[in-house]
Amino acid sequence: MKMILISYNVAIDEEVMEALKEVGISGYTKLPKVLGDGKTSGPRLDSHIWPGANSLLALAVEDDEKDQILAQVMKLRQKLGKEGIKAFVLPLEEVT
Repeated sequence: MKMILISYNVAIDEEVMEALKEVGISGYTKLPKVLGDGKTSGPRLDSHIWPGANSLLALAVEDDEKDQILAQVMKLRQKLGKEGIKAFVLPLEEVT
């Protein structure tokens, strides 16, 4: 199994959720507002100086689902570009 973390600009939430729905993903944990500073996106700290925020999805998926999800993330990156979306894949040893 894999744990996929998807960090994305809150402005594209609808597109992200639709992309996951297209590949049949319905189980996830969403943190609707996370703050941070990315190497390419810069700070998103939801302040007057650094406006904006991200959302974070955590998905525990089977290995064969990983590639479908990453393909959807790449499509969104190509389509939306600077709006910002990134995925991280981690090994997942156990779900109880």
